[in-house]
Amino acid sequence: MLSLYEELYLLALDEESGTIIPVAKKTISHGLAGAVLAELSFSGKVASNEKHRLELRDAEPAEEGILSEAIQEIQKVEKPRKLVFWVSQFSERPKKIREQIAESLVSKNVLYQDDKHFFRHAAITEEEQISAPSKYEIKSILRAIILFTREADNRSIALLNLISACNLLNLVFTQDELAFAKRRISEELIRSALNEPQMQTIEEIGQAVAANLEDNGE
Repeated sequence: MLSLYEELYLLALDEESGTIIPVAKKTISHGLAGAVLAELSFSGKVASNEKHRLELRDAEPAEEGILSEAIQEIQKVEKPRKLVFWVSQFSERPKKIREQIAESLVSKNVLYQDDKHFFRHAAITEEEQISAPSKYEIKSILRAIILFTREADNRSIALLNLISACNLLNLVFTQDELAFAKRRISEELIRSALNEPQMQTIEEIGQAVAANLEDNGE
C-alpha cells in the first residue's frame, strides 16, 4: 500500500516529462507536508489535542524514513505546536520533500529515475505487473467516491481533503466538477470527523494546509 504522500505525489507527476505538473509546483509541498502529518496520525504517532496543537504520542521510529525524520523534528520542540506550524516547517524545503518521496517510490519499484526525472515502470509481462496503483487508478477511485457515491475509507477521505486544501482538485476533477467535488469532500470529512476522533485531526491538518497557502498568497 502506498502512503498518502506517495499517492499525492503520483497524482501531481507528469508521467511523460517525469516532473511535477507546473500547476502543482507552488502548492504541492504544503499538501505533501500535510500528508506526512496525516500518515503519522493514522499510525497513532501524533494527534491534535484539545488546544488544537500537535502532540507526539509515540516517538518510536517509523518504517518510512520520511516519517521518522518528522517524528524527530516534532520530538525536538519543548511544547506542542499548532498544526499550521508543522505544515510550514515540513514544506520549507519543497525540493527535498519531493525528492524524498520520489526516492521512496523508486525503492518500491513504482518509479524509476532517469537523471533528475522520475517515470512509471512499465510491466513487460503479466507477472511483472506493479502492485501499487497508477495515478489513473488513484484518480478513478477518488472520482468514484465523489461522483458516484462509492463507499469511502478514511484514507481516501484524507487524500481528497489534502488535494482540496492545496487547491489541486483539478488534478482529479474537471472544471465543471470542481464546486460539486469540493462540497462533497467537505461533507464526507465532516461526517467522518463526527464519528471518529482521529478524523478530527485529519480535518485540522487540511485546515492547516489551506491556512499556510493563504498566508503565502497562493
